[in-house]
Amino acid sequence: MKKLAAAAYSRARTFLQAQARPLERARFAQHFEGASARPVLDALAAFRNADGGFGRALEPDLRQPESSPLATETALELLRESGAPASEPLVRGAVLWLVERFEPELPGWRAVSQAAESHPHAPHWAWELHRPGGPWDPVIIPSARVLSHLLHWDGLAPRELVTALERGVRAHVGALRAPVPADSLVYAASVALPELRAHVRALAPESVTREPAAWSGYCAKPLKLAPAPDAPLAEVLAAETAANLDWEIGRQEADGGWSPNWTWQGRFPADWERARREWRGELTLALLRSLRAYGRIEGL
Repeated sequence: MKKLAAAAYSRARTFLQAQARPLERARFAQHFEGASARPVLDALAAFRNADGGFGRALEPDLRQPESSPLATETALELLRESGAPASEPLVRGAVLWLVERFEPELPGWRAVSQAAESHPHAPHWAWELHRPGGPWDPVIIPSARVLSHLLHWDGLAPRELVTALERGVRAHVGALRAPVPADSLVYAASVALPELRAHVRALAPESVTREPAAWSGYCAKPLKLAPAPDAPLAEVLAAETAANLDWEIGRQEADGGWSPNWTWQGRFPADWERARREWRGELTLALLRSLRAYGRIEGL
């Protein structure tokens, strides 16, 4: 079993402090150095709009400044990670923004709107994929994980909205069949409903990418599906995750960071380079958290 050496961890720490966004630096300080959550909340507030929603490239692959369900759900995920209570204004404002834009006919939210086309974005956030009749299932991404947040902060959203959303998520997650794309599986697994968790766990072994040769490209990497030992899919992917951890340790770059395994396929090259730099901070932090959770960092 490989471990990230203490010197390699130090290089990763230096990389984050020098090159990551203030948000990732604050999250690192909270998770690894005992800092409070307040700097995380302050950094997140920089991505909040006056309407209570989030945008401003919080999700680096979507550069639009306006609020979007994708960025607002991402903010809720980070607020939850930080331990923010239901009384936190950033939480309440984000939930209210989503409640006011709920589409009962879905039920849920489309990750992006047509406004995405007016700003640089990754190909997977193109409106043609998310528009009505497009191939993307909005009840899985982002709505399933929104449901997980509404269940976590119970009482912030109207009960009838949560009930309708839960009904839709149950139906859509229940209809998934292997192989399931990585992000869809992650979002589906986030919902803490026992029968859905059991279904998603059954899909994971048939959906995970096991071949290390494929991990350099965008795929269902084991660590994406099971980033920590207590993740919903970790138990059924233990062997695959162990191998992926070994591989990731060997993939650390000379400057101490890790890089995304996807691109914007030649679109908006200058904006992709900025997004790539931002993703490097996020991915380096995420990997350090996984390595520590699995006991793979020397001395931690």
